[in-house]
Amino acid sequence: MVPMRPPVSREKIYSVMFDREGLRIPEIARITGLNYTYTYQVVRSLVREGYVTVVGGRVVFLDRKGFLFKWAGDKERILGSLGYATVKLIPDYDLRELVLFSGNSALWLLGKIISPAGGILYTTADRFEEVMELKDPNGYPFKLYIYDEFYFRIRKELSGYYIPSWGMIVADTLVQGMYARLFNDVFETVVSIIKGGKDEEA
Repeated sequence: MVPMRPPVSREKIYSVMFDREGLRIPEIARITGLNYTYTYQVVRSLVREGYVTVVGGRVVFLDRKGFLFKWAGDKERILGSLGYATVKLIPDYDLRELVLFSGNSALWLLGKIISPAGGILYTTADRFEEVMELKDPNGYPFKLYIYDEFYFRIRKELSGYYIPSWGMIVADTLVQGMYARLFNDVFETVVSIIKGGKDEEA
């Protein structure tokens, strides 16, 4: 039996859909760099499962929370297929341009937890050595993953640092075991930020 490939392409679609609700499928394909047929198939699958619908050609969420739990299931497979380095780092200006904060480290940026220790950092292959040069025995321990450059292109700023996408930080915290009582608070905060950004664009 051939093992299933981790759904890394699907995650690009998830990230764009979650952060920019109301896009048309061709727009999602263009932003992600994926072909239209594959993008269409992923969206139609989400429609069948009841997470989204298509209104006037635009993809609209019906169940954002359920979608995040589905994403977390996919993300567990993705992270499980990757190796990571546990690195002690101090979040400062030197680190800012080299990594994307996610999981528990993003919750720290949101002010939801008091320490980023154990959180996820994403970097790229060409940035990895620069990050490793910043190791500090007095820093916080992070899980450092090499990830797709795509997320540096769509990154969002949060508290002076960068995250890969709003949806991904929530999916990652679910994979890291976020407490149920914290999920609703984080979910409402993230959705409010996304909607606030849409209002500003309008």
